[in-house]
Amino acid sequence: MKEKNVMSPNNNLTHLSIADIQIDLRSPLTVREMHIDELLEPFFGQPERPAGRIQLQWEESADILRGEGEMVYDPGIIWRMFRDGETWCAEISYGDQPAGAGNEEVRCLLRANNAWDTLTMTEKRYGTGGWHSLLALGAGELIIRSAMALSGGIVLHAAGIDDNGRGIVFSGHSGAGKSTQLDFWLDEDGVIPMTDDRVAIRVSGDYAVCYGTPWGGMPDIASNHAAPLKALLLLEQASENGISLLSPNNAATMLACRAFLPYWDRALLQRAISNLDRLVKSIPVYLLRCRPEPSVVELVRSVL
Repeated sequence: MKEKNVMSPNNNLTHLSIADIQIDLRSPLTVREMHIDELLEPFFGQPERPAGRIQLQWEESADILRGEGEMVYDPGIIWRMFRDGETWCAEISYGDQPAGAGNEEVRCLLRANNAWDTLTMTEKRYGTGGWHSLLALGAGELIIRSAMALSGGIVLHAAGIDDNGRGIVFSGHSGAGKSTQLDFWLDEDGVIPMTDDRVAIRVSGDYAVCYGTPWGGMPDIASNHAAPLKALLLLEQASENGISLLSPNNAATMLACRAFLPYWDRALLQRAISNLDRLVKSIPVYLLRCRPEPSVVELVRSVL
């Protein structure tokens, strides 16, 4: 790794638990100084049985940040992945920061080993008002996506609930109706909302668990909660309500484009696809074609 103009020593240790992945965060700043407490507070602590453990060192830098090594993946927005020897280096930017030379200024470099269990996060702070560490946003999500692939799981573009001990996940592209479906369940007895946009799922044998994550459109719904997954529903808007069971092959094809897959690393991608294959062979996946109306709740419950 290249030498960096690191501005402070290490002195704070914070534990995070997201989808049973334990992140041991060391930083010269407190979580309040990093401004991650509001979004990540429900996820502070240690899981009872960690499925993975990550050592994460946070550093502040005064240098201009640029990705290191060869660029291997560019999804076109927010971040790009580089390969520097045995190190992965994600260059993360957001459009609300000062632009330089026609490009958005890089706010963060996230460096990881192949196992994604030893990471360094280097950030620049822009001013004093409104700055927050990207650990609560894109950087943290990228860490968990990779850790899930390595621990038998995936992350889906989906909303998730616990319906009286039964995990239900509604997956769909933006605008498919995930948040609308979630709204219909909020007043139902025994329902715990977990997330409205990012669901983590881990498979073990013929059993799967779904987890809430910190990332979604409504932070107050982001819950550090897990439930045994009973059904996955792929959403489509329609003029009439209907639900049909998909074959594992069809389910895998449709879920793949709704999953956050690690395309930058062939070996990691193969693991994620294998996890997806085991998921669709273990848990029923349905196509839910419906109108935006509360009667869908009973339709979904009829197949559980």
